[in-house]
Amino acid sequence: MEQRPLGTTGLQVSALGFGCGAVGGLMVKGDLADQRAAVQRALDAGVTYFDTAADYGSGRSEENLGRVMRELGTWSRVVVGTKFRLRSDDLAEPGQAIRRSLEASLARLGRQDVDIFHLHNPIALTDDSGERALPMGLVLSEIGRGLQAVVDAGLVRHAGFTGIGDAAALREVVQAEPFHTVQAYFNMLNPSAGFAGLAGGSHDFEGLIDTASRAGRGVIVIRVLAAGAATASPSRDANAGDPGALLGQGSYERDVERSRRLEALATRHGLDGGVELAIRFGLSKPGVSTVLVGYSTLQHLEDALRYTERGALPQAAVDEILEASQV
Repeated sequence: MEQRPLGTTGLQVSALGFGCGAVGGLMVKGDLADQRAAVQRALDAGVTYFDTAADYGSGRSEENLGRVMRELGTWSRVVVGTKFRLRSDDLAEPGQAIRRSLEASLARLGRQDVDIFHLHNPIALTDDSGERALPMGLVLSEIGRGLQAVVDAGLVRHAGFTGIGDAAALREVVQAEPFHTVQAYFNMLNPSAGFAGLAGGSHDFEGLIDTASRAGRGVIVIRVLAAGAATASPSRDANAGDPGALLGQGSYERDVERSRRLEALATRHGLDGGVELAIRFGLSKPGVSTVLVGYSTLQHLEDALRYTERGALPQAAVDEILEASQV
């Protein structure tokens, strides 16, 4: 497994990451033995980045990941990132809310610190963009200071954020301290975080990956399978969660249909199908540190490992995906 630098943090992470979220669902709803087997298999294959969050299964993802890592005795071998989301009643004293959320996550994980702690709210330019979005000014002031405080306390090695919201606001935050990593929404249906303007009729992230890379930030690709739409099938595994509101502001049903059209492209290039095409497309973008995939089953992990081993796509395939993404 290729290990890549996580920006200028000094950390190295595997090109393929292990997503413990509710959309894949294995680490939230899966059988305990299956969870252990998947984590062990990933470790044996060289996967070193594991991603979770307090919101995934109301803490079950963190609890299950922590239990498995303790049973295997392997916390020292990995880089772990978790996340927090601020609610409206947290905003009076965001620093205290950040510390409370972190301490609860550490207790569930069974750790004294985490490598990455991500702000998980969308970010807006102003303060009138809805209940869940946070204004950029607040993120760059009180929230940033709250994150720096937990870094200074030795509870977090690096602060980061999820790159969802107004593109102009995201560009400002990704270049600011204390944010050293960004989770970038990037896939073959909406590749605009890597290729500005190519949004496939959805939200344009205006080349966030390149902006982050130039600033020395670690880039963690999320939703590379478009919440499962890259399978080109509406059916979902029993462990898989509802894709819900898509982060790229598209339609899941439309994404499934568009993925069906990309199946022919995968066949032309001798690939197994849309999932291989999607994962290797994510791996092909310069500046990307790790590509997160959420797993529902051990077989999903085996497939992702096999496709990752095949490496980046030929440039001709990348070019065809970019052209097709705009249809």
